[in-house]
Order: sequence, then structure tokens, then C-alpha cells
Amino acid sequence: MRLRNTLIVVVLLALVGGYALYVGHHPPPGKNHPAFTLEANDIASIELRSPSHDLVVERGKDGGWVLTKPIATNADQTAVDSMAGAISSLEITDTADENPTDLAQFGLARPAVTLTVTTKNKHVLPAIEVGKETPVGNSAYIRMSDQPAVLLVASSFPPNVEKSVDDLRSRALITLKPASINRIVITPASSGPEIELERKGENWMIVKPERTAADGAAVQQFLDTVTAGQVSEFVDDKPSDLTKYGLVSPSLRIAFYGGKDNQEESMLFGFKLPEAEKNSIYVRRGEGGERPVVSVADYVFNAADKTFDDLRDKTLLVFDRSSVERIAVAGGPPPALIARAPGGKWSITGEGKTANAEVLVAESLLDQLHDLQGTKIVEDPMIDPKRYGMERPSLEFTLYAKDGKQIGVIKASELEVTVGTGGANGKPVRQHFGYATTSANQAVYQIMPERVSDLGRTVTRLEGDLAGKPTPTPAVGASPGALASPIAK
Repeated sequence: MRLRNTLIVVVLLALVGGYALYVGHHPPPGKNHPAFTLEANDIASIELRSPSHDLVVERGKDGGWVLTKPIATNADQTAVDSMAGAISSLEITDTADENPTDLAQFGLARPAVTLTVTTKNKHVLPAIEVGKETPVGNSAYIRMSDQPAVLLVASSFPPNVEKSVDDLRSRALITLKPASINRIVITPASSGPEIELERKGENWMIVKPERTAADGAAVQQFLDTVTAGQVSEFVDDKPSDLTKYGLVSPSLRIAFYGGKDNQEESMLFGFKLPEAEKNSIYVRRGEGGERPVVSVADYVFNAADKTFDDLRDKTLLVFDRSSVERIAVAGGPPPALIARAPGGKWSITGEGKTANAEVLVAESLLDQLHDLQGTKIVEDPMIDPKRYGMERPSLEFTLYAKDGKQIGVIKASELEVTVGTGGANGKPVRQHFGYATTSANQAVYQIMPERVSDLGRTVTRLEGDLAGKPTPTPAVGASPGALASPIAK
């Protein structure tokens, strides 16, 4: 007796469970009900079959979406998530025809797309055949594979699932994130040497063609721009001839190394597209294998095409502020010597006189020299000093340590240069440029002319202390104001 009762209970539970599962994925007919009782996160794969293609997206081991058919590649996570959301939230608004005899009138004789969803528990849901939009009413026709009825859904649903391979594949050129990259190799085709950079903690070092500090801001901008680059157009998924794209001997190769397994992700840049209005260039990943040819906006190439001088540190003189005991100033103003004094004070000596210097102003001069950076390196080594105002610089600073040894020399000049003519009268157009050199190397740096002016204003303020009353000026370190620095002619 007990056995029979137990069997009855088991059978009833199985029936109830089966019914619940059926109802869960096959809601009752009627108006305004969900097509499935389903969360987007429950979807493991989506197959889209259309007259032109058959594609499949699946969740990878890490939970991200990948395309597995007709090609194996990363998927656009946002695009597939949006499609999965549209499927899980699909609502049947009404029934158009319970037993249709002519599917063509609904666009269902040859559906635009037939989608099949498989859940994470391996359950395959009834396929959805997507037809055309209704003549009125902002609706579209669909049909489920497990019933004959033609159903109505919102007209926004078909665009969410009528997708091509290019709609769903990832357009990211590089998957590594800037923070995870620890090594970069830039290989130009012919002009200039190969450049190799390595991350050391929070800083970057150039290790090839010579070992030197890198310009952190320039490297970060390079990384941010190149890794954020997106594919403009998928040109050729299975290229048989790379010559026509300029990718047999690429004009530039960039390789990034990083991530969990220190993986390599590289890019090869080829010819510009023949259509000038596209402003694009052919690119292909460089790790080998069957890699598609794509195009990217040429600004990505411009950001990637860096020289050694572009990426090297452009700090004029690297020194410890606390190690500086004296600063000798020459150039435009009368020569002066600014020196530390007891009690955290500074003095200034010039024209046979010595006076206390304003501490904040002296410290400001030290900061300005410490932080002085070039915007670019215009020549290395400098061939013609006169061209950059270095025969008679506007300002010259020599820094000395406590033991009397020289730390280094910085020279700076501001030049007013004719850069062309303009206007109907053809008057010359004049422009100011700032240049600086350092005893640390033979390069000449272009700097903002305002930096030369700021240094001149600070020196003038300090020299006012020799006269017994400081020269009134705006806040130290601000942009050029009433006191302008000397300009080399």
C-alpha cells in the first residue's frame, strides 16, 4: 500500500514538474504575454538563419560572447547583449491568424530570419520565424515553430534580430587594455629604428634603440588611442593576396604584450584605401593564421606611427630639487646667483649686492626648471645653434649641488619668426616659438614660448629684491603678464 502511494506521489510530482517546465517556456496563448519566461543571462547560444547566412553566437568560458559560425571570432558584447535582451523580453501582443493558409502575406513563407535559442541548461526553445511588419499598427509578424499561429509583436523586434556577421562581430582592433600592457614594439618599414618600450611599475622605459626614460604622457596617449581604435569596414575575411593591401611589407607593425599570459596582439598597417573620402587604411592582425583584412580611420595610424623622439622623455633636466644649492642666471637679465641660505631661506647676489630673496619666488623658479618639458624634439643633435637662438639665449640657468659640482645647464630662448604672409595686403605673419637645450644631451627641444616668459618674469621678480622692493607681478608661475621675457631677434 505504501509503495503504491509513493509511486502515485512520484508520478504526480513528475506531471506537475513537466507542466511547470512547459508553461515556463510556452506561456498560454492570448494578448500581451511574454514569448518565453526567460532572462537574458539564461541564454547560452543564439542561432540566426536567413536566406543569405547562418550564424551562431555562443557564450565563451569567461561568459563573454563569441561568434562560432560562419567564422570564429570575438563578438561585439554590447550588440549581442542587446539582441539577447530583446529575445528574453519579447512580448506577444496578439494573434494575427490561428491557422494561416498563406504565410507569404505575413512574410513568413521565407522568413527574414529564424532564430533558435539554447539555454544554459541545454534546453532548445521553439524557433522564432520573423516576418514583415504589419501595414498599420507598429507591429510585426512572427511564428513559433511549435504552433501554427501567426503572432504579433512590436515592430522594434525584427531589427534587433535581423543581424549579419558584421553587425555582431567585434570591431575592436586590440583586446588588451592599456593598463594590462607591459611591453610595446614599434617596427617601421624603413624610416627609423625599431622602438621597444617596457613598463617599469608606473613608468615606461625605452629599451631600444637606446635605453632612456620615456615620455609617460606620450606613451599613455599612444596606448589609449591605438587600443581604442575600431574597425571601420571588414574588407576581406579570407585574403588570398595581401600585396594589393600593402600588407606583405607593411608600412608599420605595432606589437603589444600583456594580459594574464603575457600574450601578443599585433597590428600591421598597409596602404590607404583608394577611396580618398573614406580616410582609412588597411590593417590586419599580425599574429599569423587566417586573419581578415579590415580598414581603420587613418587617425589610428597617425597615433601609432611614432618615432623615438616622439616617445622619449622630454624633461629638459632631471634632478632632485633638494639637491640644488645654487642657481646661476645669465642671458637677458643681469647675471645673478640665487643660493640657499640658513633657515630655509634664499638669497640673491648680483651687481655687487646680496639680498634676501622671496622664498616662494625662489622655490617657484626651482619648480619651473624641474618641470620644464619640451613639446617635441626638433633636432638631435642640434646643428645650428643660431637657428634656435642658442648663440645668445634669452635665459641660461646653471644648477650647482651642495658640494659645488655642476648639476646641469638649461638654456631657453623665445624667437619671433616670420611664418608667411597673410591678408590682401600681404603683410608678414609673425609667430613666437620657444626653444630650449640642456647639458644632459645634444638635442634642441621646442617648448611653449609662455614657459620662457614665465621664467623671465620669475627672474625679474627675484632681481627686484636686490633693489630693496619686489617688483609687483601676478601670481608666480602664471601665464605671461605685464612682464615679458626677452625675445631673441
